[in-house]
Amino acid sequence: MSQPLESNYQSEGYPPESAVPENEQKGPAPEGGGPQPDLGGVLSMLPSGALIETKKEHFYHLLWTNKHVTGTLCAVFWSFGMCVAFLGPTLLDLGCKTDTVFATMSWVFFSQSLFVLLGSACGGFLVQRINPYILLVVSIIMMGLTMAIIPFCETLWILTLVLAVMGFFMGTIDTVANVSMIRIYGKDVSPFLQALHFFYGAGAFISPMIAQPFLLSEDCSPFIDNTSIPVDILEKNETLPAKNLEEAKKMTHIDNVFWIMAALMIPVAFLTLTLLGKDVYLKMVGKGDVNQNKQAELPPEPFEEKYDTSPVSKFQTIVITLLCASLMFLYDGLQAIYGGYLYSYAVKGPVNLRKSNAAYLNALFWGMFAMGRLLSIVLATRLAPAFMLGCNIVGCTLGMLFMLAFSHSKGVLVMGTIIIGLFMSSVFPTTLSLTEEYIKVTPTITSFLVFGAAFGEMFMPVILGHEFDRTGPITFLVTGVVLCFLSLIIYMALWIVGHSIVRSAGGGLFGFASHRFPAAADGEDTSLTTQHVRYYSRMRSETSQNSLGDQQYAESSFTEQSNTQRQQKQ
Repeated sequence: MSQPLESNYQSEGYPPESAVPENEQKGPAPEGGGPQPDLGGVLSMLPSGALIETKKEHFYHLLWTNKHVTGTLCAVFWSFGMCVAFLGPTLLDLGCKTDTVFATMSWVFFSQSLFVLLGSACGGFLVQRINPYILLVVSIIMMGLTMAIIPFCETLWILTLVLAVMGFFMGTIDTVANVSMIRIYGKDVSPFLQALHFFYGAGAFISPMIAQPFLLSEDCSPFIDNTSIPVDILEKNETLPAKNLEEAKKMTHIDNVFWIMAALMIPVAFLTLTLLGKDVYLKMVGKGDVNQNKQAELPPEPFEEKYDTSPVSKFQTIVITLLCASLMFLYDGLQAIYGGYLYSYAVKGPVNLRKSNAAYLNALFWGMFAMGRLLSIVLATRLAPAFMLGCNIVGCTLGMLFMLAFSHSKGVLVMGTIIIGLFMSSVFPTTLSLTEEYIKVTPTITSFLVFGAAFGEMFMPVILGHEFDRTGPITFLVTGVVLCFLSLIIYMALWIVGHSIVRSAGGGLFGFASHRFPAAADGEDTSLTTQHVRYYSRMRSETSQNSLGDQQYAESSFTEQSNTQRQQKQ
């Protein structure tokens, strides 16, 4: 027998019970027959935008209920983004400060990224055994301390050691923040992950802007290895370069950059301490974990849409995890080399940009990266992750090909940077959301995915750094194109395996764009916008597993219930 219908999550504008005619109100059927309830009449009174509005209200309610922890995680990721992006524009100045040639400076990327990798792995282990807020507090404090110590590093090995310590805690933050967000929001995590990574992009955008006024931006390699300074460098610089290494060290004010960034992390550390303090207080008074209490305040969880799925085997779980980790490896590697070497390519490459303009170009990339993350917050509530990810990869590939084909054009370099920044921005969170859609993402799997991303960040800059110096700046674009084509191949393999787990609701292009949605009932609206509206009703029936059931489904379910009750009475 069908279960009684109920609606525990209604939108504003839903007609009150008193507004419904008596013969249309829910309740037991009158004995001996009588007028049957007309649920269609009730549903027809709904405003046309009620379903969409309710979905928005659900996300707003989730955000408001978890505003403290979500805001803190975003602030922590903002600091994380600053730590990722500062090496690119400051690389030449750090080379002067540590008496290191340009090719050897690529090892600082390796040092930081290697320990980001280790920190990511350890973070996945620690987050299951230690309060995640304790991990966040320790990590943000250590990131600030290491940032403040960098100005005192006079040799490469000391700088490498400091960046290694910083990298370990960056990796810990990366894993802990992503795991915490998934724990809080579950299947609804996609737009909130995009928001989290938007703040990463915002921090990465601010970092070059802070650095630009203090940069000498001079390659001191000629002073260190006793080679001559190229004539074109003398022609395109706004000011004459330093005459020797000691003068170059005096001309740079790079120390101010790191002290400013360290100071900006102090408020974030205090914010994280408030989250930890609140959690400790709630446990002391016997109310348990702060996240558990906030989840208890939520209305009953809406009936989730049921996909046309096959049982996920262990082999499929491993394959999906490996493919997603490989995709993150390629794209985080591409992000690392683009953000790290764009400045050097713009100055040393065919376009020969002035150093001040090159710094702003680097900031433009991270600014578009942040904007892309912001746009993805909205798109993630409308489009399937697989469709978004496909658009991202194709966009990056076209952007890299465009820049390679017109490598001498400054305008093309700027446009290509905008395209790359926008389309690359949401690859990581969208891949994570897609993994969550196909399989159950555990902290171990999250750690493995972050591990793969950090692995790409570790190796790609070192490889490009040596080839950049040996082969020439054009290696920057060639490497990007190769990585994009490899990612296309991996994406197609991922979609094929994922398609065997979550089958599409339709065929062709639309089926590809909306493959995550359940099959539509007759007459059901299958637009990309309405397919994600799964929170407006808790109406359930044993005869249907479609949580998006429309008016036709609701009427048939209600009629079935009424007929069954009448048969029992007879």
